[in-house]
Amino acid sequence: MPQKPLPIIILITSLTLPGVALANGMATQDPILRANNEIGLAATGTLMNYQEHITQFNGQTDIESGWMPGFQVKYSLMGDYFSSLPNLYFAVNYDYSNGNLHYQGFLLSPGTPPSQTTDSAVTNRVVGRLGMGFPLAQSWMLTPYLAGGYQNWDRNLQGTHGGKEKYSAGLVGAGFMLQYAPIRQLVLSANAQGFAVIGGGMTPSGNIIENNLGTASFGTSGEERVSLDADYRLNGSWHVYGGLNFTHFNYTGGPLNSPLAQLLGAAEPPSSTNLFGMQLGVAYGF
Repeated sequence: MPQKPLPIIILITSLTLPGVALANGMATQDPILRANNEIGLAATGTLMNYQEHITQFNGQTDIESGWMPGFQVKYSLMGDYFSSLPNLYFAVNYDYSNGNLHYQGFLLSPGTPPSQTTDSAVTNRVVGRLGMGFPLAQSWMLTPYLAGGYQNWDRNLQGTHGGKEKYSAGLVGAGFMLQYAPIRQLVLSANAQGFAVIGGGMTPSGNIIENNLGTASFGTSGEERVSLDADYRLNGSWHVYGGLNFTHFNYTGGPLNSPLAQLLGAAEPPSSTNLFGMQLGVAYGF
């Protein structure tokens, strides 16, 4: 399988900064800084739509769609950790989803009406950010950042023609976060980020043929994500937060690399994925 580049340096940094955060955190009463120094847990829901573009079937596509519940863990810091780096920003988010997607497609039974089955899907996504906040005016802040991470999808198609496929890729990119505090308890955020999707691939398994097809390696493609969020401080250190997000990305597809796959001409087709998500959770501020 191809190597999966994780944001190792960013994640290691998360193990060393909390102590600094505790020394720095609640010294400020700025509502944006308070919202950016917290650890949180949220319930999530994601509406997924996936399409494979299979040219040999006259432009027909395999489609999967459905609702996946899950959870999110987040951790973020912002503060003057070094004299030359005011409002240094660090964050890491982990998202997990698990649900049944409806599959309709042609690949499972070529030459017949579209197949109907269920994908018992599991997805994981982790992204770290490192940047710096710039106050624009009273109650406003703009934070550009670099970002890196990893995502995967365990696809488990049920039925006679079903099987398992594991999709995965690394993410490297950048983004910005615009925040506004209309009152001292409430912070509104708009976030936009773009990634290069790198080192991606798909490995099939589940039956005697797929176990011998090898791995399809993907080329570099793109991913875009936008979100709107709100963080409300209840009292003391406790916050509630929630928001909406939309993510789009493509996989380039590619031929499977085993001798059997080359004999059969087996390949993973190009695909596109849209994710509409929401979350609601509780956070503790440092």
